[in-house]
Amino acid sequence: MLKFFAPCPKGLEGLLFNELTSLNLKNVKETVAGVYFDGEFADGMRACLWSRFASRILLNLQSFYCNDDTDLYMGAAGVAWENYFSSNETIAVEFSGTNESIRNTQYGALKVKDAVCDRLLKSDGKRPDVDRHQPDVRIFTHLERKGQAFIGIDISGLALLKREYHRNTGIAPLKENLAAAMVVRSGYAGQNFLDPMCGSGTLLLEAAAIATDTAPGLRRSHFGFFKLKIFDKDKWQALLAEATLRSNRGLKAAKEKGTKIVGFDADSNIVDIASSNAYKAGFSEIIETKSCPLSALYNPFDNNLPVTVVTNPPYGERMGNFNELIALYGDLGQKLKENFKGSTAAVISSSNDLLSCIRLHPDKVYKLYNGALQCQLRVFTINLSNEEPEKEVAEINRSAEPAADFANRLTKNIKFIKKWAQNEETNAYRVYDADLPDYQAAIDCYGDNYVVQEYAAPSTVSAQIARRRVLDMISAVIRVTGVPGDHVILKSRERQKGSQQYEKSEVKTNNFFEVYEKDARFKVNLEDYLDTGLFLDARPIRALIRKEAKDKSFLNLFAYTASASVMAALGGAVRTVTVDMSRTYLDWGMDNFKLNNISLKGHDFIQADCLAWLSSDHNESFDLIYIDPPTFSNSKRMSKTFDVQRDHLMLLANLTRHLKDGGNVIFCTNRRNFKLDENIKDYGFTVKDITKFTIPRDFMRSKNSHSCFMLSFTKAECKGEVTPLVTVTNVPRWSKTLSDKENRFSYKKSRELKDEAAQDRRGSYQSGKFGNKERFSDFSSRDGKFNRERNGRKTPRFSKEKAQVRGRVWGPEGIKDL
Repeated sequence: MLKFFAPCPKGLEGLLFNELTSLNLKNVKETVAGVYFDGEFADGMRACLWSRFASRILLNLQSFYCNDDTDLYMGAAGVAWENYFSSNETIAVEFSGTNESIRNTQYGALKVKDAVCDRLLKSDGKRPDVDRHQPDVRIFTHLERKGQAFIGIDISGLALLKREYHRNTGIAPLKENLAAAMVVRSGYAGQNFLDPMCGSGTLLLEAAAIATDTAPGLRRSHFGFFKLKIFDKDKWQALLAEATLRSNRGLKAAKEKGTKIVGFDADSNIVDIASSNAYKAGFSEIIETKSCPLSALYNPFDNNLPVTVVTNPPYGERMGNFNELIALYGDLGQKLKENFKGSTAAVISSSNDLLSCIRLHPDKVYKLYNGALQCQLRVFTINLSNEEPEKEVAEINRSAEPAADFANRLTKNIKFIKKWAQNEETNAYRVYDADLPDYQAAIDCYGDNYVVQEYAAPSTVSAQIARRRVLDMISAVIRVTGVPGDHVILKSRERQKGSQQYEKSEVKTNNFFEVYEKDARFKVNLEDYLDTGLFLDARPIRALIRKEAKDKSFLNLFAYTASASVMAALGGAVRTVTVDMSRTYLDWGMDNFKLNNISLKGHDFIQADCLAWLSSDHNESFDLIYIDPPTFSNSKRMSKTFDVQRDHLMLLANLTRHLKDGGNVIFCTNRRNFKLDENIKDYGFTVKDITKFTIPRDFMRSKNSHSCFMLSFTKAECKGEVTPLVTVTNVPRWSKTLSDKENRFSYKKSRELKDEAAQDRRGSYQSGKFGNKERFSDFSSRDGKFNRERNGRKTPRFSKEKAQVRGRVWGPEGIKDL
């Protein structure tokens, strides 16, 4: 009695066990990624011929204890290789596993090869040649860490999944044993079969083999056991004759029954390949392939046989591709419900999110592996499940078209807002702002791109429902706008759990492009940062600054990408000073100046902690100051924590150090329910609330997106004591005035971009709950303005900035050269 082992991909062990048991093999035992069995050599040949799920059939010749390379050599040399093959056959050794002494598989394979060759040299007088690619005999050795070693011969030759139909394939074809597992798990029993995205037809061929009782190895021209001395040709011919007879009978029975196996694909070229493969496999009489996109999917069967639909759609690796697949999976589910009621469907994917877009409740879920990808195969009975779906699933399935009400509202909004935006001469605007309670998000248009900013769902809505709605929104945005999937970007103000498709990518796209507001141009980046580089709700404020800045000096604090400074310069400001803590954003701001053909002469960009900068005198006063501070910040780079409601009085009071008598301040904050301290008048300010005049038409649904005040300063009326926000002692080395000569900004400076974006992400995760009323909590407006000075965890050490200090620095004594 011989001992065999049949390895298989993870997830197929149960199927393989049942298959080998049905072949009447002895002592069949299931283990991880394989099945053991006993039998005569003819049983091993039968397993090679009939197994749909095994990767190989291995004949175990010996097991022994292996502590080191000497034990390995002696164990391999102890096998009577001369009884199995001669030295005229070429060999190859495959070695797997390691222990404390043998840590290199190539070394282990070399020791086994030496033992085999030395043994045959003694018996045959010559050593066999080695052929790593197409050996006559393939020897395997597996070493376990506990010291046990197994050695034997692979009697399969090529992997058993190679059916040898001589077929052509498309891109990333499905492996045959996985395809067979999908067909069997679907419950297919030889009736009608459809693959609506068939590719080169792997699923069709496996279904046809099952429907006709055709052995998977029937058309293989070679097996590894052909070169072995124990190979019995007569027994093999008998096995082939039996398999051929069963196949012929099965094909005839399938045709008489009316079995049809149909494959659709949108690519007519791949359809031709699938048709050719069916002919080569001998199944052209029952397999039919047609060119048909998924959007036009129909039921091609005109008989009363049950229908099984099995398919392997693309899984989606890139974000754009993934967004498009949301719609594709949704279309698949919709077409199944429309045209295949009462049928069974099985769909595999590595993405649970995409599978949920099918919007059908699965009867069974199987875990399978497509290569290294862990996948789910979900099996559905379309509209005939006796089991009542769970409440959440019922809610998901309530609409035939995903997010139909959301799509209708978005269509109406875009139709109206687009005309308004054309009159406003801008191509960056908001098209949706949580108009419907079930779809909590803001959607902004940037040219032909759409940014979906997800608001956290209320605690009463489950994570499954919330996720479902987000995917439906993405699908609807693509459907309504007609833009490609990679033109729709999802952003969330919450940390995603695990490795999910929508977590912010660590790889920077550096995909900057221009948007405009009348004749002003701004660079935006929709993917690399939590915010895009332009706050859309501040559009009227920028227009006001442009109007007020003519012939004036202008100071922009917490400046971000300096869009306000650009508008002041375009409005005729004689001088601008832009202050922000981020080098990346200041460089971005200088790029915005250059984009608008504004010379940087007379326009300074200062990298500094704004609170510390305001607390020092710089021997310069300004006619107009714009300040839009973070709602809250505890950035490590800042000298102290900052809360705008708590600290705004002293913040504005310190502006009097830098404001000319009769000058004005435009103060904006995104703090919800913000209350301006009445004591502001003690510092010489008269106040005008201009909030309602600075909310643009596209933000009218959120009239409290920000608060904005115009403060006019009269020095003679300033009676309050101005206390510095922070005490400046040591000026950080990274603080400096940037110049055009110093500006070496490139969108491919990945190190700086990575540092800044990493901080942005950290800041966003500190914002707590983002429900309907406090969507961005104390950090931001609904369009994403948040703590630009970073929040939360430890910040990087900024070693690069420290190493690059050049030019000038500011301090209590003013600006000085280094």
